[in-house]
Amino acid sequence: MGGVQPKCCAAQDVQNTTGEAASETKLVSDQPIPPVGKPLWLTEAEEYVTLQKQKEEENHQRIEQLAAQRAEEERKAQEEERKAEEEAKAKTKDADKKKTQQQQQKKAAAPKPSKPEEEAKGKVPEEVEKSEKVKTADTESGPSQVQQKIDDAVKQAKEAGDAKFEFEVKCVSARGLRDADWLEGTSDPYCLCEAVGKVKCKFKTKTVNNKENPVWNQAAKMQLCHGDKLKFSIFDQDTGKPDDFLGYAELDFNKICPSGFEGELPLKDASDTAAKQEAYIKVRVRSLGAVAPK
Repeated sequence: MGGVQPKCCAAQDVQNTTGEAASETKLVSDQPIPPVGKPLWLTEAEEYVTLQKQKEEENHQRIEQLAAQRAEEERKAQEEERKAEEEAKAKTKDADKKKTQQQQQKKAAAPKPSKPEEEAKGKVPEEVEKSEKVKTADTESGPSQVQQKIDDAVKQAKEAGDAKFEFEVKCVSARGLRDADWLEGTSDPYCLCEAVGKVKCKFKTKTVNNKENPVWNQAAKMQLCHGDKLKFSIFDQDTGKPDDFLGYAELDFNKICPSGFEGELPLKDASDTAAKQEAYIKVRVRSLGAVAPK
């Protein structure tokens, strides 16, 4: 029995040793695991973002400061400009006042002319003042108003020149026409009436056979502008060759408007030789008034 006891004690020692080791292992496993550190790239990225935000804030503050500084400079410049204008106006006003005072002093110091002298000059002081006022008013009206008056006058003259008037033109008769048909005897005349100027219109009478003093009594309505004229040309109608010219007469616008015209007109170029040919055409022109513009 004495030999068995030591073995039991040895066994007990081994068990205790194993138990303590087991308990120590359990305590180490229960301790918390330390956190894993941030990656270096993430830390650098966060620092870069923070730095950029700081720069943006600084730039924003700088911009606000510059804007405030510029606004202040503009305000000061406007204030200085306003003061300069006020000073210039004050100087001008003072100069005008001094000039007026000097004129009044000169006027008071000048000797007053006697009544005969005023009458000799043809104007009394009141008339002089009135004329000066009229001149001042014309001067104050300025070049723009003067130019406007000129433009209006030109426009009215142009409208008057372009205005159309209607007339009843009648070729009554002719006398003293030369004999253009040497073989057959007398001429066969007709009259061509035409407007000469801005308006182009004409009409032709009938042909009267074998007459040196033809009577047509034909009329037509014609339009003329201010400054135009009527031309009456007489021809001898021929067959197989150009018509012979027997003369012409003209009637100016101012002779037919507004009262019209009736009478004889001497024909020009009525002769085909050096000898003078006394020939006339009788016409009647009646004014029908202005033509309404379209």
